[in-house]
Amino acid sequence: MCLFIVDSDEPHLSNTNTIIGIAYNDGVILGSTDIITQLSANIFSCHYALEAHTEILLEDAHNFIRDQESTMVVAETIGTMLSTYNNKKNMLQTGLILGDRNKIYEISYGGVVMQKSNFAVEGYGVTYLNDFLEKEWKKGMNEEEAEELVLKALSLRGVSSCGVQTASVNSKGVTRVFHPNDTLPIRQEALELEHVNERAHLECIRAHLISLLKINEGF
Repeated sequence: MCLFIVDSDEPHLSNTNTIIGIAYNDGVILGSTDIITQLSANIFSCHYALEAHTEILLEDAHNFIRDQESTMVVAETIGTMLSTYNNKKNMLQTGLILGDRNKIYEISYGGVVMQKSNFAVEGYGVTYLNDFLEKEWKKGMNEEEAEELVLKALSLRGVSSCGVQTASVNSKGVTRVFHPNDTLPIRQEALELEHVNERAHLECIRAHLISLLKINEGF
């Protein structure tokens, strides 16, 4: 579902999911609390807001991008189509991030296309996550570090879905993974903290019982 905050004649998206793209030393990894779509052999996209509107956009763009190997051309084509749709009737409420082996493109709801050299983030929690990634992203990160950063960022936004999808694109090909909610970094830390607190509580009870036994032995 997509919600709107209306303060003018034009609707503004109240984003319901979060998408991230992060560059690392040998490729790009995309992460989403929704689906990730393969546009061509090495180009993938993720969207925020209405999935049905994204499907309409990509279906209409399919004939133009089907055999296109340039991610920049694909991004500009989708951006132009999105802008055309929304200039007429504000029909499509969506935005996207595209990634290939070494490039990330961010496409706004208005169809504006921006190439990002380090990371891109859109959707729910974008302001906070942008600040977080500014601090945490490092040039020369490897694939494992980039995946960990994607998962940590999407954990911080409070995942309400059943998990996170990632697609890592590099010189070796594509690796797609689904990460269930209970395997995400922040969730694991919370579970570990719960266990630590539980152990500490049990140790406290044990110490208290031992002291009571010693007191009783004294009588």
